[in-house]
Amino acid sequence: MRSPILSLALISSFIVIANQCAATDSSTSPTTTTVATTTAVTTASTTTVVTTDCTTCTADLIGIVTGNDGDSTPTSTIGVDANNCATITYVCQRNPVVDTDVVLITYYSDNLPMDAGTTNGVGTANGLLTCVDGHWEREGIEINDIECQIIE
Repeated sequence: MRSPILSLALISSFIVIANQCAATDSSTSPTTTTVATTTAVTTASTTTVVTTDCTTCTADLIGIVTGNDGDSTPTSTIGVDANNCATITYVCQRNPVVDTDVVLITYYSDNLPMDAGTTNGVGTANGLLTCVDGHWEREGIEINDIECQIIE
């Protein structure tokens, strides 16, 4: 008579032996191969050139503020920068120049509730504006008026 336990033991042994790895030659080692794939992507780009109107600004676009204590009318010179854009340089000084005068040029913009900055000097002050899109700018801010003040 057959024993079910013996049959079970034989089947288990057979499964354990079948699942073991077989020995291989130790003088060779497995090799791996690395495959790299390169994909080239080509994109098209469009460059849009925006032409700005930087040559048409005139001195009459800037108002001169007067009526405050020490106000003086500055002189101005129209020029051109390295990009062929119009520039205007304001010079504020007493005539003849007094080396001890404190001189201020204050810039005003219709886009700001307060002044748009100042340039100061002793004896004289120079302010440069550049034409951008048909208006004068200083440090990226549109300037509409300036004030020249000389403080003795």
